[in-house]
Amino acid sequence: MAELSEVLGALMVSLVHARRMADEETAAVAEYYKDNPLLEGMSLPRVRVPQLTIDMPITIDGHVGANTAELNSPAVIHKAVLDELKQHVASEGLEASSMRKFQATFNTDAKTALERVSKLEQQKQGQVSREAIVRVVDDALQSAMKKSGLNNELQNTQKSNLIQSIRQRVSSVSLKKISNPTSLKASAITSEVKEKSTHESSVRLSITLREEGLEWSTSETESGSIRNRLQPE
Repeated sequence: MAELSEVLGALMVSLVHARRMADEETAAVAEYYKDNPLLEGMSLPRVRVPQLTIDMPITIDGHVGANTAELNSPAVIHKAVLDELKQHVASEGLEASSMRKFQATFNTDAKTALERVSKLEQQKQGQVSREAIVRVVDDALQSAMKKSGLNNELQNTQKSNLIQSIRQRVSSVSLKKISNPTSLKASAITSEVKEKSTHESSVRLSITLREEGLEWSTSETESGSIRNRLQPE
């Protein structure tokens, strides 16, 4: 017995791996064609499966309710952020005349922002937002950099690295407990389905999977760094 999401995910992952295996074989055949004088001028065979439909019986064996996420206290997040800031400044050797003013301003602004957004998130019905915590700290960080003048003393790369370091730290400590969505327990094993299912309780999944290709795109940013991203063919 597994979660229904795992069953569906296994089907999609299997299709992805099948595509990879087919492409690896195509690459091997391409090498063979290239080295064979009788084949090198011929078109290379490559098979794609634009659409695959699967009709599969399953049994629904149980239900697990959702668990909502729980935020860490503002004090815990605030302390972790300040520790990360001190560690980053020391490890990167950041020196600026406005550093002390920046740290004091950020300390106050981040604490106030965290307390405010924490109250708002606790009053909401439903899922709490990790990103909401990250954004208010990010806003406080960039505001403190402008107020203190540190924004004008650091290079673009140094500012970017500092902001990224703080964002990652906030994201990692903002939640005390992560959420788990509602899930269904299901079985797709043939013998179990035959044994458990009846005409009234049987469930059939009809799934259509469509293949879409992605390719790597490489570009250069204004700062000169190289950025690689996946995009549709």
